[in-house]
Amino acid sequence: MIFLSTLFHKSIYDIEGHRLGVIKDVSVSLRETFPAVTSLVIAPSSLTISNNEMVIPWSQVENLEAERIHLTVGQARIQPYTPEQDELLLGRDLLDKQIVDTQGFRVVKVNDLKLAQIKGTARLIGADISFSGLLRRLGILTPIEWVGRIFPFRLSERTITWNYIEPIQVVKVATSRLAPALAGAAGTTAGGMVPQVQLNVSHTKLADLHPADIADILEQLDVEEAGAMLERLDTETAAGILNEVESKRQYEILSELDPERASDMLELMAPDDAADILADLPLEEAERLLSLMPANEAQPIRDLLRYGAETAGGIMTTEVLSLAQHLTVEEALAYLRRNSDHLEMIYYLYIVDDEKRLVGVVSLRELVVAEPTTQLMTLMDEDVIAVGTGTDQEEVARIISKYDLLGVPVVDEQKHLVGLVTVDDVIDVIHEEQAEDFSEMAGASVEEFEEEEHFSLRSALSRVSWLGVNIVAGFALALLLYQVFGATIVASAARIQTTGLMAGLRSGVALNGLICLIPMLLLTSGSVGTQALGVAGWQLRSANGSDFWRGIYRELRLGTIGGVFSSIVVGALAWLLFHSWLLGIAVGVGLGFSLLIAAICGLALPTLLQRLRLRGSLLSAPLLDPIIAAISLTIFLLVSLWLIDALHV
Repeated sequence: MIFLSTLFHKSIYDIEGHRLGVIKDVSVSLRETFPAVTSLVIAPSSLTISNNEMVIPWSQVENLEAERIHLTVGQARIQPYTPEQDELLLGRDLLDKQIVDTQGFRVVKVNDLKLAQIKGTARLIGADISFSGLLRRLGILTPIEWVGRIFPFRLSERTITWNYIEPIQVVKVATSRLAPALAGAAGTTAGGMVPQVQLNVSHTKLADLHPADIADILEQLDVEEAGAMLERLDTETAAGILNEVESKRQYEILSELDPERASDMLELMAPDDAADILADLPLEEAERLLSLMPANEAQPIRDLLRYGAETAGGIMTTEVLSLAQHLTVEEALAYLRRNSDHLEMIYYLYIVDDEKRLVGVVSLRELVVAEPTTQLMTLMDEDVIAVGTGTDQEEVARIISKYDLLGVPVVDEQKHLVGLVTVDDVIDVIHEEQAEDFSEMAGASVEEFEEEEHFSLRSALSRVSWLGVNIVAGFALALLLYQVFGATIVASAARIQTTGLMAGLRSGVALNGLICLIPMLLLTSGSVGTQALGVAGWQLRSANGSDFWRGIYRELRLGTIGGVFSSIVVGALAWLLFHSWLLGIAVGVGLGFSLLIAAICGLALPTLLQRLRLRGSLLSAPLLDPIIAAISLTIFLLVSLWLIDALHV
């Protein structure tokens, strides 16, 4: 096997042994499942006469696997080569680029590329997405592997074979990288544009994936890239995929699309799903998209937008089948065959009177086994479980769960049948309600990783507000301890220093400050740790920890803001209580830094234990809270004592 990173800067010689330069890039043709190498781009050496880069066709290369790569001809007989439009430069077009792993339904980054030479032809085999690939490119993989032979760790190689890959670059960019000798040789067009990797999903394996799997991929892309990918799919497929994307990402992606295209996609979606997306858009933009639809398609969506987002009217679909009570079973089945293609669920058939009021329900099973001449009014069950348009969505979920229903009809104040809430809508509601309950218990929005791609001031203020409450409670305890035990602690300071403990303490005031502020440290670190544990627990529950690094980055930012806030406030309070601004700086910085560590521990410890496949009971807060408290207290004492000694408090 050959790795592209090991080819770079490798010397190349002609048949007579003259050094021509070093390999700068490798071009391949995309016409086969595993692309064949078509040419090598050579950067000239300092000894060559020409300063222009050369493109050497693969037919004149002897062997890529040899230590010294030779050509089969002399320098004077090198044939000029012009790459075709469908050829790529591996280094320029693929390294460090994002690709779609269609086997793992994820977006990954190319750290290296693996090639193989088989029967005289070199081919691109796959992409190395592992950390090993990155270390190999940096030239430090070998020494690290030597260390791995001594210590119990191994760097695994993770290669995705090319037949399970789809590149996702979808734009053309101008380039000036190629030297004049390569003009037209690397796929340049008349406008000086180099086509980057194109994605033609309508004719590839990506289009064969389930819409939910493609939605998982879209959620990992930038909004612009996700929109570009949807643009290349047929409208019906794109609508199905958009319906599977997380709600907070749906309207962002939709905004990237051409309005006509976006309107066509919404038209193909169920009215309730389209209404959910449009509800998140600005009013003007939503109205513009609705105006592009036929009136009969737009009106049900407009009707749904009038209801509250968290009511039965807001989550129902208006596509519900109603049958007149005087119809016979034979007539009902004929009507069902003609009008059920667009319906989400037909397990229940709702019976209405002449004024369209809901009067009964018949199951599909009852309809199929009944005599053809039986009227629906004699077959129906008049005890219909229904909800009003204003019923809270949580109550709707409770009713469906209690009575084991697949759906529940929605009626207006006059008992007219206006819609249907199906069990898939209820699942989303249960997820939302669980997240709300979890957030209330943790004191932090556990869905903030799903809802917000970037850092927000709202999240920071939410965290800091609870932190402020604990600081106030901690200061009250510090004041109580100071009044009750302050004199005793000062009197004991000299004896403590003579024993060699905490030798950096030079005064009873410093010792007083440390001891009296420990309850505050435990309260605040417990609050921060609990919030982080709540977020980590929800993350492990809903995403199995797949967003760990994004979560760490977010906690670092939120923890830093909380730490800075705490440092300032605690420093000021310590100065007020102990009348020493140097002590205030020391304990303020110590407490702020320990809170940052507590936030990171709260997110990292559950994920670490889960990845070590330890039992679920070890992931519980009663076990992790004391660990976080012990770590926080240790950090607080270490940092504070070091600063007290350095500042000569």
